[in-house]
Amino acid sequence: PRTGVGIMPDGRLILAQVDGIELAKQGVTLAEFAEILYLRGVLHAVNVDGGGSSDSVYKGKVVGKPTCSDTPLICERGVASLTCIYPQPLANWGTFV
Repeated sequence: PRTGVGIMPDGRLILAQVDGIELAKQGVTLAEFAEILYLRGVLHAVNVDGGGSSDSVYKGKVVGKPTCSDTPLICERGVASLTCIYPQPLANWGTFV
């Protein structure tokens, strides 16, 4: 699995995730991921994560297929950090540095 963040030429932010199981159903390489984003018009991109901790949640629902120990079993695992994208600033969140 791979997760990336990109910027389109008009400034829109794009989030991308490609699922895969490292041994059973190999996902894309970093070069293939870059090509997928490029072919969709992404101007600048960053590869954020890869592997079993790479997952996406949309409107409170897991939309990726996180895997465990290179098996087809779907599971979620704890991570130390995450990235949240909101359409507008949330009230009372203060300033981030």
